[in-house]
Amino acid sequence: MGYGNRDKTERKSARAGFVEARIEELRRRWENATDEREKTEVSEQIREWQSFRPERSASSGRGH
Repeated sequence: MGYGNRDKTERKSARAGFVEARIEELRRRWENATDEREKTEVSEQIREWQSFRPERSASSGRGH
């Protein structure tokens, strides 16, 4: 019945896993940051990566 969507779901979850892992790595870097400038840079990257998180509704409208 729903086997046509299997590849799409797999790709989406793999991408989500990659983004989550990257955000987690950046959070650890932020915790270990020694000065404010580094913390600011890392937190900007975290915000950027969070915007890449595939949304369930938005990702279906895109071509990828």
